[in-house]
Amino acid sequence: MYGFLKRPLWILSHVLVVLAVAAMVTLGLWQKSRWELRKSQADAIEQKANDRAVPFASLVPDDATAFPVANEYRRAVVVGTYSVADEVVVRNRSQGGAPGAWVLTPLVRKDAPAVAVVRGWVPLSVAEKGPGQRIAAPPAGEVAVTGTIQPTQVRRTLGTSDPTGGRLEQVNRVDLDRVDQQFSGTLSPAWVLLDGQEPKQSDVLPQPVQFDPPDASQNFSYMVQWWIFATIAGVGYLLILRRVAVNRARGGQVPVTDL
Repeated sequence: MYGFLKRPLWILSHVLVVLAVAAMVTLGLWQKSRWELRKSQADAIEQKANDRAVPFASLVPDDATAFPVANEYRRAVVVGTYSVADEVVVRNRSQGGAPGAWVLTPLVRKDAPAVAVVRGWVPLSVAEKGPGQRIAAPPAGEVAVTGTIQPTQVRRTLGTSDPTGGRLEQVNRVDLDRVDQQFSGTLSPAWVLLDGQEPKQSDVLPQPVQFDPPDASQNFSYMVQWWIFATIAGVGYLLILRRVAVNRARGGQVPVTDL
């Protein structure tokens, strides 16, 4: 009944199906390892982001020239005075499905490099106005800012570049080197995503930026999909073989039995 399975072309089809199933299972295992890695990273980041804030200088020393990778996403508290004259907006940042931008304002410290602070999100209609027209002014005088510290953002392959010269009011990313280029002082190699400050913001805007740790669900989805494809291919091929064998035993003809 299954003697036809030993024919050369059928043997070739067996090999191809086995290779295809093995490849899909392997891809599923690879996505599983990626999912486990990203999940552990996301858990670690979320833990850091929920820890008690510590002094900024204990995470990023005043003489630091590079971002301390081990302290990424740690919560810090930094005290200083906002330099509104050096404020810029980081365009193309949506929140809650609405288009808008982040408001980035350097926080000037005494006898230490200033710290770029992303104070929050504003809708597009506000972001497009000039610095003097925005209704998102920070508190005057000394403030204590708490938030997560993060490294400068770099342009991806297809990302838009910012002009290298001149003074910018809008930038495409939190590029500390570019912001520092037009800042009158010196910026620390880490910026802070604000989640609280004293005294508090008097206006509704800017709204706090929602902190989203890396999402590992996509890798989990890919893992499941590859294994579903492998199951469909394997079981489907066995069902085809069964159908061919039954038709041959009954004297029926199906195109694939001619192989």
